[in-house]
Amino acid sequence: MNYPIDDAEQLIENAEAEMPPSTRSRLIAKLRMGRHIDEAAAELDLSPGKVFSTARILKPFGEQLDATLTDQRDPSLPHGTVTGYNKRCRCPECRSALQRRV
Repeated sequence: MNYPIDDAEQLIENAEAEMPPSTRSRLIAKLRMGRHIDEAAAELDLSPGKVFSTARILKPFGEQLDATLTDQRDPSLPHGTVTGYNKRCRCPECRSALQRRV
């Protein structure tokens, strides 16, 4: 029986199993069609928290998710602020603003 070398490998393996490439691709496609992350995740029976935690573990997916959320964000919102986050923007800058506040 093969055992993972460390906990990081186990985390990656679990994330891949819980959100396989096909699910990640469908999520990105929904976001590119203008769906909000909360709605797109719910349509795939995922929580937004699961999506973002998977994105932290699977770096290429995280980069793709951040790029998509940045491309699709509302240009009229003040990005990089808690206000932007409160108006439902989940781009990396708005998520970061919330983290700085906490």
